[in-house]
Amino acid sequence: MENLVKNKMGSIFKCPHGIIHLRLKGITLHFTEKAFEEFCLMVKEATSKLMDINLKNLIKEHFYEDE
Repeated sequence: MENLVKNKMGSIFKCPHGIIHLRLKGITLHFTEKAFEEFCLMVKEATSKLMDINLKNLIKEHFYEDE
């Protein structure tokens, strides 16, 4: 088993069969490498959109504070 990352949220590791296992508290997801790459791209896109939303809200709050 090859540990890829581990922190307080969970862990991600690759087993000898080439499957990527993502363990979170109470959940384990299993991916092929290709599916894991797609999953990571999806999470990256969601993170980027969330940052955009938060930035827009911050700017809006700042704008209305100045009035």
